[in-house]
Amino acid sequence: MTPFYRKNISNRVFHLIVASIALSLVTCFSHSMAQGQSKASFYIPKTIIDKTRSASIKMFGIDSVTKQQNSAPFSGVIVRKDGYILTVAHATTPGNFYRVIFPDGKQGIAKALGRLVVDQQSNLPDIAMMKMLGQGPWPFAEMGWSSSISDKQLCFGLSYPETVPFNIPFFRAGRILKKMDNYGFMWSSCIMEPGDSGGPLFDAMGRVIGLHSRIDGPEGINFEVPVDSYRKYWNSLTHAVAISIYPISTDAIVGDPAKAQLLKIALKKPAKQPKVSIQSLPISSISHGDTLHILGTAFKLSNNRQVILSKSSQVAENPTLKIGKSTYPLTVLLRDEKTDLIALSSPSKLFPGFAIYTVTDQAITDSLVGLNLWSLLTANQSKAGVLGMSSQAFPRIPAPGTFDAQMQEMNGLPTLTKIDSLGAARRAGLQSGDQITALNGNDVSSALKINAAMQKFSAGDTLLVQYRRGIADLQTKVILSKWRIRENPHPADNIRGGKSIRRDDFPSVFLHDSRIHANECGSPIVDDQGNFIGINIARFSHTACLAIPRHHVREFLSKVLTEHLKNQKTSTVAGI
Repeated sequence: MTPFYRKNISNRVFHLIVASIALSLVTCFSHSMAQGQSKASFYIPKTIIDKTRSASIKMFGIDSVTKQQNSAPFSGVIVRKDGYILTVAHATTPGNFYRVIFPDGKQGIAKALGRLVVDQQSNLPDIAMMKMLGQGPWPFAEMGWSSSISDKQLCFGLSYPETVPFNIPFFRAGRILKKMDNYGFMWSSCIMEPGDSGGPLFDAMGRVIGLHSRIDGPEGINFEVPVDSYRKYWNSLTHAVAISIYPISTDAIVGDPAKAQLLKIALKKPAKQPKVSIQSLPISSISHGDTLHILGTAFKLSNNRQVILSKSSQVAENPTLKIGKSTYPLTVLLRDEKTDLIALSSPSKLFPGFAIYTVTDQAITDSLVGLNLWSLLTANQSKAGVLGMSSQAFPRIPAPGTFDAQMQEMNGLPTLTKIDSLGAARRAGLQSGDQITALNGNDVSSALKINAAMQKFSAGDTLLVQYRRGIADLQTKVILSKWRIRENPHPADNIRGGKSIRRDDFPSVFLHDSRIHANECGSPIVDDQGNFIGINIARFSHTACLAIPRHHVREFLSKVLTEHLKNQKTSTVAGI
């Protein structure tokens, strides 16, 4: 059983190979199961979501003196008002200190306590505890009993994917796929990725039943450390030590007094998809000899004009629509670079669409988190999910810069071990064996320091690099290259169809977990009443799909209508 270790924080910078500080925040076992588990929709009361959300925290390691970040972020959950935190072993080191970020923006410091790992290669059983420093009481979620769960019961997670640029927990829903496997893990369909490690899995009553540990297969099954393991070894875990064998002394686990109530709630049948006659429309276009495929959503304007909205960056000129065996040319009416929406004129009355008056201007707020969603695809197919995060301004994510070189920490200094013959480091005169001491005058004399420093720079930035060659201290200027995107063997980086090319810098998007593929963007999203909610605009990451909310779609449709009426008036004046 060979785990895949996630890209550590250094991979983004120099391929920095420092085994002693490598972070493996999500690993993967080789189990065979069909990819893309079906997701049952469900309803969790807002009171439960609010309580569990307040206790679900984001963390990262900090230097005990400078308080600067020195590890990649991960997740956890506070389970007692005196500040005890449950997380996973592969993200923590006993005795180290960690910055804690709460969903309301408040911050604190926690100290890592016990870490139980009996297999150093796989990190099994991947159990760790931490404790908040300072005066409580702290918001907390109740611990449940993993022994109470059953296959197919409802569950949900609240944690912080590393790729999502918000300190807000991302809600994802699913079912228990397996109560316990041979390695001591539960399986769930709550999709996760690096950064979610240590995040809580809750039962339908909002009690912690597991902690996110690892995944298997793109969009496949997800492994959770059962919460009963923390109950069993609680006293041993309260000491800041690394435990390498299962403790002989264990704590008694009493039965779950609410087991019958839980099963009554958790095994409810999933909500049914609403009956709607609308589906996505397949759009094709040619760009530089390549055929682009994307979906579109039909709308009827107040003047009965029918238009199709889709993802602008995936629609080239002269697009076409195919219905049955017939192909129809489409005309570009309006593009909006900010939202990446495009409006296309279409043959009228060939297909049903949403009437503009049914598209409300109601914002997608926190009160809707957990709402059942369906993305309507072609051929009356759909994908189910839940609204995981309310509308947010999604920032531009700078392209990371690189030296085009590999480095390794040697004698306390980041040392160039391999240089691309045509890369940035070579062009600046750097050589294999050079040891980096400072960037722009700031000390980077360790792997951790240079990793932290490089997070501040992007492709195209010019850095003053101070380095040591033999006994000489030298300096040069390096213009960072754009990081060449390579798919990592980690399942989170290998989703079918890949991530969308345009997937950031939106004025407002909401996040959901429906596993929309990149070529399925442009499709409409409805709730369990059949109400239009938004349009899929990007597959951002393994876990996160982005959608333009309905009020922005309505604004864009209004612009389309105004533009159309203006063109009609101009045509009439010209006598056409």
